[in-house]
Amino acid sequence: MKVAWLMPNLHVTGGARVAVELSDRMVARGHEFHILIPSGRYKLPYRLSADVIECGMTVKNPLLAVVVGIGSMSGHIPKFMDVIIACMPPYTLLARKIARDRGICAVNYLLNDDVHFFDDRSLIRSRLILKLYRALAKLSVRSGPVLVNSHWTAVQCVKEGGVKPSGFIPHGYNPQVFHPGSAKQGGDDRFQVVTVGRRERWKGFADLVNALNLVDRSQFPFILNVISQDDLDVSQAEFPIDFKKPADDEELADYYRSGDVFIHSSWFEGFGMPPLEAQACGLAVISTDSGGVREFLTDQVNALIVPPREPRTMAAAVERIIGDETLRRRLISGGLESCVNFTWDRVADRFEDALHRLIRI
Repeated sequence: MKVAWLMPNLHVTGGARVAVELSDRMVARGHEFHILIPSGRYKLPYRLSADVIECGMTVKNPLLAVVVGIGSMSGHIPKFMDVIIACMPPYTLLARKIARDRGICAVNYLLNDDVHFFDDRSLIRSRLILKLYRALAKLSVRSGPVLVNSHWTAVQCVKEGGVKPSGFIPHGYNPQVFHPGSAKQGGDDRFQVVTVGRRERWKGFADLVNALNLVDRSQFPFILNVISQDDLDVSQAEFPIDFKKPADDEELADYYRSGDVFIHSSWFEGFGMPPLEAQACGLAVISTDSGGVREFLTDQVNALIVPPREPRTMAAAVERIIGDETLRRRLISGGLESCVNFTWDRVADRFEDALHRLIRI
């Protein structure tokens, strides 16, 4: 099978992780994979097994890079492909046009609520550009075939008039990297809270800070360990914070393993890999009810699930999990038991089967 995958970037993001993990496994199985991105948008700390093709001029502005990349991608897609995959509305529409011209299959792999992805205006601040983006996103979901990463993503797609998805391809984790380790060393008796911080408002980092400000540190002493590549505003924090900037997945897993509990604070997520990876490393998880996490999180079984954007409820969950070791151990055990269903090898099986099926249609 010969596949071209159109992406906006290969940065340290969930979408890029999906492309990396699935393309590496598909190449290992004998398939030919080409990932096309705008020039200068490859910032991962390692090389892929797939052929990465950078298209167009290098520009710093991420939105302009999308436009420039799209303008030159069609001329860089290798001949004789079997399928073109795209993960963002402008690329999805381009993939469909090219696929029609070549008489092959184009697949929209939805990783989130594409139509409302930028509604918090963290990245797109212009109302005109946001309106144009939403129009493109609605067009992109209204013709198939569509693959989704969760049932929540499927619901968002159909709500916007999109077609019924042709398959569910969740995200996963690598058990060779993300696994429990030995007991933590050192003399710090504070509870180690871990999170992945992002600057986008919908990731909920400000909500997490507000929640932890409400925790009684005289009874529940803790430190927040923030894993992030972004420069985050922590001026409102009234508690100790330590920042971690992992160089690779092995270091990321070590940071997870250094913690006691992982907190996921997003308003919405197509899936949500960090809490899954944290579970695999042996952490208890507190998560907002952000949609896609319901694929692998169950309240009181392998996580405590709280409503998004409710700091007081999250603060109560933090105090509960710090103060109840029996609960914490039960959630850890439940997480280790359930996460094995979401390894990248299992996900790749479903991905490969779905592409074979769609190509034959």
